[in-house]
Amino acid sequence: MKNSEKERLLELLADKTIFGLSEKELMEFEKLKDNFPDWEEDISLELTAAMIGLSYLDTNDDLPANLRAKIFANAENFFSLNDESRKTLNFNQQANKTIGSLATSQSVGEVAAVEPKSSAWQWLGWAFAAAACVALAVNLWLTQFQKPTEISKIPETIQTPTPELSIGQKREQLLASATDVVQIPLADPKNEKEILGDMVWSNSQQKGYARFRGLPANDIANETYQLWIVDETQNLKTPISGGVFDIKGIEETIVPINAQLIVKKPKMIAISKEKPGGVVVSEPDRIVAVAKI
Repeated sequence: MKNSEKERLLELLADKTIFGLSEKELMEFEKLKDNFPDWEEDISLELTAAMIGLSYLDTNDDLPANLRAKIFANAENFFSLNDESRKTLNFNQQANKTIGSLATSQSVGEVAAVEPKSSAWQWLGWAFAAAACVALAVNLWLTQFQKPTEISKIPETIQTPTPELSIGQKREQLLASATDVVQIPLADPKNEKEILGDMVWSNSQQKGYARFRGLPANDIANETYQLWIVDETQNLKTPISGGVFDIKGIEETIVPINAQLIVKKPKMIAISKEKPGGVVVSEPDRIVAVAKI
């Protein structure tokens, strides 16, 4: 029974040193250790646990020369069997003195019969330590020669910038999205059958575009075209300016309508030819195209 209890205590001691005990196992451990008070003098399991912990340290980097020299010097002093080393390793100085005194008064056979009381425990502890070291060596060998786990890399998402819409695409977008958009032709005020383009306007978005086909190119150095919005709530003699623009050739030209004031009730769009930079108020005889809403 004693041997089985010792084996169980050693097993619990090993688990406590390496893994830790559950509440139930801890109660069993406390009960068994009272029957074997000499177990506390054995440090073999603690040394094994320290050896296991140190085995995982990264030793790839070289130690500095001065630190390496100091370690070797301390190791030589530590492992020499002097008084200081014996104290460090928990050697019982009193036991050594007792054995020495017995040697002077007793025969060699009698002295040999005096054994340290923790001898059996130390042999069991070192046996377990040896087994743990073998298991550790196998585990390290298997781990060292396994292929490293490849971590799959998630491809980086590169957002493609949204291309800027052309002015023609913006015009089409307005036609498709605005529910109150109107599209009316731009004609020569002297001949309504002569179409010079068209105009689209959304009053809710305060946005619109004028498209010209056949409007003569202007002399940029001396003149410019200016767009006007006639609002029923404004004085007819002072329409709202919608911006200035140039016509460079016979190809189709689209210009945005940039109203300088809020348009409430648009009645007509007019195009006049003015001096470079535009004017505040235009004259009727300068109007070259109109679109009646």
